[in-house]
Amino acid sequence: MPRLALIPLDERPVNTRYPQLIAQIADAELLLPPRELLSRLRTPAPCEALADWLSAVAPSCDALLLSLDMLVYGGLIASRTTDDTTAQCLARLERLRALLRPRTVYAFNVIMRIPDADDNIEEPEYWARYGKRLHRYSQLLHRAAEGQAVQEQLAALQSQIPEAHRADFLRRRLRNHQVNLAALDLATRGVFDLLVISSDDTSPYGLGSQEKAWLNQWRERLGLGESVLMYPGADEIGCVLSVRALLQHTPRFYVHYAIPEDSVRVAPYEDCPISLTVERQIRAIGGALVAEEESADFIVAVNPPSRIGAELDCSPEAYAAEQAYRAAPMAAFAERIAAWLSADRRAILCDVAYPNGSDPFLMAQLFAQVDVRRLAAYGAWNTAGNTIGTALAQGVASAMARSARQAEAQQYFLAHRFVEDYLYQQGVRAEVRAWLAAQTGIPEASPQTAAQTCAYIERALNERLKALPYLGEQWRVASGSVRLPWGRTFEIDFELEAL
Repeated sequence: MPRLALIPLDERPVNTRYPQLIAQIADAELLLPPRELLSRLRTPAPCEALADWLSAVAPSCDALLLSLDMLVYGGLIASRTTDDTTAQCLARLERLRALLRPRTVYAFNVIMRIPDADDNIEEPEYWARYGKRLHRYSQLLHRAAEGQAVQEQLAALQSQIPEAHRADFLRRRLRNHQVNLAALDLATRGVFDLLVISSDDTSPYGLGSQEKAWLNQWRERLGLGESVLMYPGADEIGCVLSVRALLQHTPRFYVHYAIPEDSVRVAPYEDCPISLTVERQIRAIGGALVAEEESADFIVAVNPPSRIGAELDCSPEAYAAEQAYRAAPMAAFAERIAAWLSADRRAILCDVAYPNGSDPFLMAQLFAQVDVRRLAAYGAWNTAGNTIGTALAQGVASAMARSARQAEAQQYFLAHRFVEDYLYQQGVRAEVRAWLAAQTGIPEASPQTAAQTCAYIERALNERLKALPYLGEQWRVASGSVRLPWGRTFEIDFELEAL
């Protein structure tokens, strides 16, 4: 059995549990550091102890999958919030040179995001007041650097943000950029077999996009080619690289879009057309695109970004407008998927019409026409890159399943995706937030309401799950298993049990 070690991006299930579940499908052992060596929301991981753990397990592993954010800063949030100096961070990165190399070493790091929200849960404290302005400031700095006439806007905005906050914001970005440059240097010296530099919550303009262009220039100058990949993504990378490390050949993918003309749309939180995101995620997993359906090992069925470029607006007028545009193509899309499955083709369904949840217009047709248990994979969570990468990883892993235990792992993860991405993200999440607002005046969980919130979610999920064809006859959410990994309703974790 292949043995992999993963230093995850952070401690959330998407970065720890998902890769382990996918590894089970592929009959591989995936080691994670002990929980006490990982970050805990805003508390960074103990970087030195984490590096010691990695050094101890590396000789016994076939591949290492390394989040540099975790190793260098102590986690994804720590990369944005800690006060460690650049010199301290680079010294931690330097330790990787001394590792006893197994067969494969893949590393990944994230170009630090700039969210457009006055919310400091994952950012420095001043983001609660100045987040939106800093996002705009970043965009104007980039546009000014390209010669656009935005100086008056930039000067006006700078006067609204305290100088100390602007300086701190820029210092943190400089630190992150220097770490990414140092990672490129390690790549040139053969420390990594593959380096992924991804960009989180991107947009066409902003310092993140500008830094990405600079890094790509160095990648090209250094002749690193396909040994360094750059694309939008973050939380899916552990899953993608886990499967890539297990490949014995290059999988071939044929891509079909439910609405072909929408393949040029840019998904929310990304900076390129969805067709390019799909292509880059296929390259990241070690696959190749093919033009003919008949020559493909996998069919990637993509429900592309909607026209609204945001989460689904469920107000009657907006919902009716989306339904008028989407209902007919979704019916034809589901029919096409059913035909592929009837022909025993491996179909990977990437549902990225809306961020943070399934497309209800597709789901209505899918469950009416398709035995979803036959899909190779399904995903509809968070960003388009998150969804596509995770679905590709599960789909490729499903082709490695030979035993009954692997088949059970495949069905478990497939059901888990529909329960979380469809039932929770597109339904129960809004319901529980409305319930919390009615109970407490705040549409979010707190330490005092966490237990009640989890119990509410469990009941609501099981009620909806009963109504799903096939899945509702096979699974239920296990009693007492729902939890809120970061104490908020944005993401959940839970166990399924067979009926």
